[in-house]
Amino acid sequence: MASKLVHDAQSMRREMDNQEQTNNLSDMRIETRFGRNVQMYRKQRHYTQFQLAELCGLNQNYISEIENGKRNVTLRVLNDLAEALGVEVKELVD
Repeated sequence: MASKLVHDAQSMRREMDNQEQTNNLSDMRIETRFGRNVQMYRKQRHYTQFQLAELCGLNQNYISEIENGKRNVTLRVLNDLAEALGVEVKELVD
């Protein structure tokens, strides 16, 4: 019984953390939001970072830094990523 209560409490905490992360998305730095969006679309298309980098003429490490919010990309890179992922630029920055 006690282990079920602990498990339920842990599950509730995870749900609350996920909701908090969603609510805070608009409060994040644009580099972080952009990186998460790039990663989400990349994974939806089953691309590796290396494959996406090749499509854009970039380095895999650069893609990793973008996805981790450590890079402030140029408009050219923004456009290249959007084209490679098959999305509008606004989808990556929203």
